[in-house]
Formats: sequence, structure tokens, C-alpha cells
Amino acid sequence: MKRLVIFFLLFLPIASGAQTSALKQQVLKQIIQKPSGPNFAVVSAKLRAGKDVENAYKQLDTLLVRPYGDMFWMYGCAGLYLSTQDVLRPEYKARIRECWKHFTPYRGDTENHFLMYYGSLMLMSEVWPDLGEQEWFTGQTSKEIHNQAADYLDHWIDEVARYGQIEFDSPRYQYYFITPLVLLAEFAHDARMKKRCQMMLEYFLVDHALEYLNGNYCGAHSRVSDQAAIDPRSGEATAYGEYFFSDQVTHLEPDLAFAALSSFVCPEIIRTIANDRSKPFSNIKMKRGRTTIRDSKLRNATIVKHDYMTKDYCLGSMEISSELSDSVIGALAQPIQQQTWSLVFAGEKKHNILFSLHPNFDARELAEFFPEEPSFMLERIGAVKAGYPNENKWVGGSPYERVFQNENELLAYYDIPESAKYRHVDLYIPKAATILSRDQTSAENDIFILSAPGWIVLKYDSTLVGVRIMSPYDLTDEGDNYRIRTKTGNTACWIICVNQSEMTADDFAKKLLHLEPVKRGSKVTFPSITGKSIHFDLAQLSNYKITETHLFASRFASAKLGSGILWLRAGKLHRALDFIHAKSW
Repeated sequence: MKRLVIFFLLFLPIASGAQTSALKQQVLKQIIQKPSGPNFAVVSAKLRAGKDVENAYKQLDTLLVRPYGDMFWMYGCAGLYLSTQDVLRPEYKARIRECWKHFTPYRGDTENHFLMYYGSLMLMSEVWPDLGEQEWFTGQTSKEIHNQAADYLDHWIDEVARYGQIEFDSPRYQYYFITPLVLLAEFAHDARMKKRCQMMLEYFLVDHALEYLNGNYCGAHSRVSDQAAIDPRSGEATAYGEYFFSDQVTHLEPDLAFAALSSFVCPEIIRTIANDRSKPFSNIKMKRGRTTIRDSKLRNATIVKHDYMTKDYCLGSMEISSELSDSVIGALAQPIQQQTWSLVFAGEKKHNILFSLHPNFDARELAEFFPEEPSFMLERIGAVKAGYPNENKWVGGSPYERVFQNENELLAYYDIPESAKYRHVDLYIPKAATILSRDQTSAENDIFILSAPGWIVLKYDSTLVGVRIMSPYDLTDEGDNYRIRTKTGNTACWIICVNQSEMTADDFAKKLLHLEPVKRGSKVTFPSITGKSIHFDLAQLSNYKITETHLFASRFASAKLGSGILWLRAGKLHRALDFIHAKSW
């Protein structure tokens, strides 16, 4: 009976409040009119609309005359061919066929790379289903390519649906998961795979919706660009958030053309999840860390994410599960572009985020995750990701960082060894927030033994924030933000308290002054502003027991670890995504 209920819920009609024809046409019009270099999605929009056609073909010439690049070229080319095949000139169809015969794109080495690579191969092997091995750059027949691609996609979908994503909740790379899934959901011939990819597209949109706040992609991120780290609306994924969850798009990105040309409409329940902030709620999600290849018995760290979402802000963080963490240098989600925690405000101003990090870089750390020789790893990674070795960087994980969160309060603790290149920790405060008070104190011996409480009290729109800095620091003006940098010692600690009620700034500050953390050995007790003490154990990597059973746990989404079934609920709306039984439908 339960399977029949799931089947019924999965195929409920999608409400018509999203992605209207008018919105799709407006998006395509904006993309066509916006100046851009050669881009497959932009060319597709122009050819479908019959606008600027000759220039569109000139851009396509550039994209095909010397095929270059990798899986990014593949998914764009596949998207163009399938989106325009009824209007595309025959000579260009022939040229594209030759490209897929002779050009050997780079497959890549990450989760988003593999989805673009195998998703594109599956789609194009269905375009030309009967070709022999001499007609493909892989040296395989169309059938062999299709079977291999389907095997990978099935494996990946099962892994994510059961155990969580690896490149999770990325303001940049979410864009490169959603676009291939849009294409697979629209154009796959295999009915079973088409349905599974449509469900996976919904899964990714739910994942995003749970951390969406007025255009911001909130919470902790496995991979984030420098710009999106300090401006949460600037990431590529913002374009899809606006397109699927709101009725207008201000952050325009080219691949929106593929979504606007498709028939997919975001289910109303997912739009509701993204926009219903009438009551605060906690959201727990389990993810997986980047795959290690050496110096660790652990293949993928278990990551537990915690968000506390309100209409005014979202405080979000990630922890590493203690049960599975045995890395020789400390478990990380992603060493280069990780953002471990953030407080994002709903206001319209840019630089509406507060967060901290230890700017760590280490050849051993890179060797754990990347295949190159450790002896020249730092040189190579510095050339590709120039910010990684920079002591002033705004993104990056550290094995010496610990974060504990209880709803609207967070403790970030750093214990940095003498061997670390940089032993300071940075806290970013946006200038868009007003600093109401600043009281710097100095520590003696232990960071939890202070002569007097020292708090910075901030106000961003109507939200009050208390920042307790448990070590001496310098405050530097950096244009749109302030950087707070610890000055001495191996340890540093921040305490973040965000006001939940309609409290005056004076009353809020008075409450903060009575909050004094107590440390006994590895255990820390913090008397919460809510009146209920918070207990942390620095000897444990995670304080969440829920990780044993749940992949998602919130008022909107629920999934048991390993079940492959995601249940959605928003008011009277219900939906289930069953990735396991759908395989046999």
C-alpha cells in the first residue's frame, strides 16, 4: 500500500504558479539581448526565437571550428543540438556529428564533471543510436556508450539519494548540476532514466529551497567562489533560485536559456518551501566530504549541516561526523573552497554575510584529496586556485576548525598547531551592519579565562547580533567589510548569538553580558541567551545524534539515511521522491 501512495504522490499534477510562458519568454528575451561571447545556451535562445540568427551562427562557428575544453563544452553542445534540432541548419548538424567523432573532451575528476560528461554522452548516443565504434571519440558503439552512461547515472543518483551529495550546496557548482539535469529531464529517450533525472532535478531544487532566503543561498557550502563568499547573491546558482522560486530573474546566467526552453516546471510545493519563512525552523542535512585518495582510511567524511532559518536571517554551519573521521590531518569537506559557517541576512544590500575561517594551506592536505605529487602540489594548486595559499583569503576549510551550533547560536573554535603556516583566524563583518558597541578584551593562558566579557553588538536591519571574541584582535577596514583578525596564541574562539525576539538593543546587550562560557577539560558549557545551556565536547567532531538515521530532517523535508525516499510537506501540499522503486517503474 505504501508503494502505491508514493506512486500517487510522485505523479500529482504540478501547480501552475511557476515558470509561466511569460516568464520563460522574458528570460529568453533578456538572454538574447545581453551582450555575450560565444555560448551554446545563448546561441540556442537566438536560433529558437529567430533573433540575431546570423550572428548566432557566427558564434556557433567559433564554438565548433576548434572544439576545445572539456565536459563544459559537451553539455553546452548537447543542449544546443537537442534544443534547436528542428531549426538547426543541416550543415551544422553534420559539423556537430564530426566533433563528437574526433574531439576527445576531458572527463574531469569531480562530481559535477562526471554528471556533465556522462549525461552528455547519454543524450548524444540517443541522438545517433546506431553508430559503430569508429564514429565516436571513445572507440565504443552508441549502445555501449549509452549503457555505460546509464550505469554511471544510476549509480550517482542512488548514492546521492541514499547518502548525500559530495559537492553539496555550492553557489557556483549547483549551476552545473541543475543544467545537465534540466537537459536529461527534457530530452532523455529512456523513459525510466528521464523520470529519475526529473526527480533528481526536483531533489536538487528542494536542497536549494531549504537554504533559500530572499535570493540568498545560505548555510555552509562545500565549494564557494571568492565573490559569492562575501556576496551570497552573486553565485551562479542564484539565477536558478530566482527562476524556479520567484517570478523574476535579476541575476541572469546563460544556461537559464535551456531551462526556459524546456517544459519543466518547478512543483509548487518546492516553491513554497523556498519562500515560506512565516515561522523559524531548523534544518538538518547530511552530506559527504570530497573523496580522499591517500593518507586516510576514510573515503568520504560524513558532513552534518545545520541551518536555523527565519524571515530575517539564516545561521548555518557544517560539522564532521566523529564516527567516520580518521583522517591523519583532520577531516574536511573540501580543502580549497569550503565555507564552514555563515550568518546571512535577508536584506537587499550586498555583503550581507558574517563568517570566519582559518586561512590554512598545506601540501599534506592537498595530497589527501588530489592525485599529483605532494612535492609540487602547492605550486600547481596555487596556479589553478590562486587564493588557496593567500593568508587574506575568504574561502577554505581547515582541519583545525570546529563549529557547534544550537539554532540561533554558534561557537567556532580553532586550535592551530605551531606547524601551521598561518596561525591567525579571520572574522568577516559586513559594513552594511551597524556596530552598536565594541568591547575588546585580552585573554590570559586559556581563551575561556577572561577578565571581563567582551562583545561586539551589531544591527542589520531589525536583526541584532552579538559577537564574542575570546582573544585579542585587530579590526581592519576593507571597503565593504571589516576584517577582525586574532593577534596571538594557538587558539581562537567566536561566539555568535542572534536575537530571536523583538528585543531592544539595550536589553539584548544586557543579556549577552551574563553569558560566560565555562571550559572543563574538553567540555564547554555555554549558558544560552534562551536560558537553556548549550554543551559542547571539543573531543568529539559532531554533537548531532540525528546523523545516525536522517539524510534530511526539517518541517519541510524528511528522508531516512539509506532509504532513497525524500518526503516533502508544506501545509496541505505533499510530495514524495522515491528513487529506489522508480527504477522499476
